[in-house]
Amino acid sequence: MAVASAPGKCIIIGEHAVVYGEPAIFAAVSMRTTVSAEKSNKVMYKDKRWDHNDSWPLDEVLSATEEVSSLWKSCAEKNNFSELFSNIKANRYENYKKAAMGIALKALDIDGGISIDINSQLPAGAGLGSSASLAVAAVQAIAAEYKKEISKEEVNAVAYELEKIIHGTPSGGDNSACCYGGLIWFQKPNTILSLKEEIPYKLENFILVYTNQPERTTGELVQSVRNLEENIRNHCVHEIGRLTKDMREALKIRDLETMKRTINRNQQILAKLGVSTPEIDEMVSAIKEKGGAAKLCGAGGGGMVLCYHEKKNILLETIRDLGYEPLETDLAVEGVKIENENNNT
Repeated sequence: MAVASAPGKCIIIGEHAVVYGEPAIFAAVSMRTTVSAEKSNKVMYKDKRWDHNDSWPLDEVLSATEEVSSLWKSCAEKNNFSELFSNIKANRYENYKKAAMGIALKALDIDGGISIDINSQLPAGAGLGSSASLAVAAVQAIAAEYKKEISKEEVNAVAYELEKIIHGTPSGGDNSACCYGGLIWFQKPNTILSLKEEIPYKLENFILVYTNQPERTTGELVQSVRNLEENIRNHCVHEIGRLTKDMREALKIRDLETMKRTINRNQQILAKLGVSTPEIDEMVSAIKEKGGAAKLCGAGGGGMVLCYHEKKNILLETIRDLGYEPLETDLAVEGVKIENENNNT
């Protein structure tokens, strides 16, 4: 048996705009997904979070892989993934799970089956990259179990293919952050730059708060932005891109006022794109009144809020006064790693 783990991620700034080629700053978070993988003559999928315990013949998995991949290509040609998302929901992710396993096995050139056991600390659909963390950890664990020599670049590329069939056209930033870890500057199609040297200090006084479970999936929220009037969407996307560049410079020199101003303006634009919620707006307003900054984290529609204040006690008090409990997590942590490798020959 081989075991691998990968962190979740949060987006410091740049969500949604990153899908359209603007840069974003991602941080790996200390909540992780751990995947145990063991060779099998079929494909087995166990997830403790959802009490899933599935088992499929290998040919059934390969058939689902072809079906889902074909649907993805059809949606890509139309630049509309609504059919993919409704199909996923209709069968409760059953075909997606099969297809994800099939894509991973095919990409790793594995003819046999696999059994994976998933244990994740990440809430699903909260903006912390739970699916990307799972994809990265699973690919690494499966490769290790079959003794496939694989680089982080290859792990990341396969994980991105898994992300595509559930999210449609993700930027690739989530899986990159979960794979490489740390603090990264990401820009499509293939810019992944570690910011460790220019921002060597620990990111302190950032706190994550979970508001509620989003009603829409990441893919549906991305599609809703795509459906906006083009000139409105493009204006928002370009401004977020400028803010991301400002944030990078502010982080370099620890310009706290610019950091806060940039975060708050980013949230205003995300609200204009229609991906905020009343709960998020209330929290953002309360933190701004106390001299801090806050924005939704991830696709939006609920989920996680990234909060900042120079005085952490003020931030904690404000969050708790609203009835929420902050998450205990560190930012810019280690990426994917093998926890235990199969030593059998």
